[in-house]
Amino acid sequence: MTITVTNQKPAVLDPLHLIPCTGPYDPMTAVQATLVDPLLRPLNSASPVSITNTQGTDLTGDILPLVLDCLGETVQPPSEQAVKELLGQTLVNFDQNTSLPVREMFAAQAGHRNKLPAPGPTVLYTAQDDVIPAAKGLLGGANDDSLFFASLAYAYHPDTLGFWFQSSGAFNDFKAWLVQQTSVMASSLPPDTRKLLGDFVKLSLNGLTESLLLRKSDADENDEHSFARVLIHMLMLYVDQERQQASHHGTGVTTGILPFTAGELFCPLTLVLVNVEAHARAVHGKVTTEWKLINQSLASPVKVVSNRTLSKLTALPRVAARAAMQAVRNRPGIPSGRSARVKFRKQPPSKLDLFKDLTRVLRRMGTVNHSQNIFRSSRTSFAKANRRNPDDFNKPGRVTSTHYMPDLHVFVDTSGSISEKNYQEAVMMLIQVAKKLNVNLYFNSFSHILSQEVMLKVQNRSVSQIWKEFRRVPKVSGGTQFRQVWDYINASPDRRRRLSLMITDFEWYPPSARVDHPINLYYAPCSAMDWNDMVQSAQRYAHGMRHIDPSIRQKLLGMVI
Repeated sequence: MTITVTNQKPAVLDPLHLIPCTGPYDPMTAVQATLVDPLLRPLNSASPVSITNTQGTDLTGDILPLVLDCLGETVQPPSEQAVKELLGQTLVNFDQNTSLPVREMFAAQAGHRNKLPAPGPTVLYTAQDDVIPAAKGLLGGANDDSLFFASLAYAYHPDTLGFWFQSSGAFNDFKAWLVQQTSVMASSLPPDTRKLLGDFVKLSLNGLTESLLLRKSDADENDEHSFARVLIHMLMLYVDQERQQASHHGTGVTTGILPFTAGELFCPLTLVLVNVEAHARAVHGKVTTEWKLINQSLASPVKVVSNRTLSKLTALPRVAARAAMQAVRNRPGIPSGRSARVKFRKQPPSKLDLFKDLTRVLRRMGTVNHSQNIFRSSRTSFAKANRRNPDDFNKPGRVTSTHYMPDLHVFVDTSGSISEKNYQEAVMMLIQVAKKLNVNLYFNSFSHILSQEVMLKVQNRSVSQIWKEFRRVPKVSGGTQFRQVWDYINASPDRRRRLSLMITDFEWYPPSARVDHPINLYYAPCSAMDWNDMVQSAQRYAHGMRHIDPSIRQKLLGMVI
């Protein structure tokens, strides 16, 4: 889709909104006013803004639905492309070619304003080089907070709403103001809200952050004068007053908004309060650990929100970390920039192509202590006597070494879009490759549910014997869900160390949230299917995965060159 915009005054999106804490909860009005209306302000007031597509169709009324499509749980590539193209033409600071999803539009805007390249395989942001210097700049009187916000967003990508305070003293000033404001409306506040507000003013922001759970879901805590609505409204109102006072007196502000994702801006499930001074004075390892803990807490499937006591976002992970006393395991390897340059094959891969790609990945993963994938090598050595002539020291003997390569774990897509012929072809291809590797393998079939894991004996067996064993494995059916496979792999250290291969037709939309994709999970195309359709589905899937795993194209075995 090609979008043409005329007579529009280039805009800067402001995350500030003042959704009232009284009456019915209607965030759509705020979404319209914050994300859509600034794009429709005309350059010449005599005529309205014109936004059309290639066919000349007016898209002015479709902007809100397009934006909402990009804020859902799954990535919608057509809507993402259209909205990025629109924002690139209507905003002062926005690169429509950014790899960031639309839901991180405020981060992309802040990064472009400060001429920061978008994060990617070859562009990494760290606490030491970016976050801490930006915090020192904001503490030293920077004109705006966009560099500090962009540094945090680019380094950690938390799916939450944040507010920064210049110091713990600035946070105490907000709490004093909050007490004054809520005392006026105390008679109209429910007892639970008064109790939670009382607990909130007892919090201190002496550390790097303080984080809270506000809602179980988007439909929770939306009643009139609920704690979540009152607190966010008061924070926004305080930021607005700070801005007005700073503009009137010519001074800097001491607090601001950190809109990490647009979806969380209007109905936040969680809230993170950030101490800028603590970030400026902290060592980089402490900052990195803090934000990793926040992301770990955000990704946790279990979140307990209480209506009577404050629910802290990182409470359970902090307790678990103190109890376990385990060192943070660094994520091995940094994806290279090759992923953006790979091209898809014009023909389906042969068994030899897939075998070569699997062998390359196994060699790159290195050896493990023990596995079903045994590799023996032999070399000559004078340290061992020759077997035929043990008394002749001029003849070397042979030393045989046993090595273990990572196990192979295969997940075959058996959803409704995969026919019986597709399944049989995929299994036969897999058997041929496994025979060539001569390794036993772990196997699951999956759709929207996951079958029980089994280990298939391949070594020293014929193709017909292996096929009979495959026939005995239960085959599930239904819809398609990759996320359960990711969670299943990540749940076990043993499975994380295996080379996991998913054979699929790629008919699944990735989630819009940043979730943990298994580092050793690779993909292969299902056999006996139209290759052009397969490539289109794989391209759509890879495009939707850019914010989760930028190197995903390199993991499409047998498909790229």
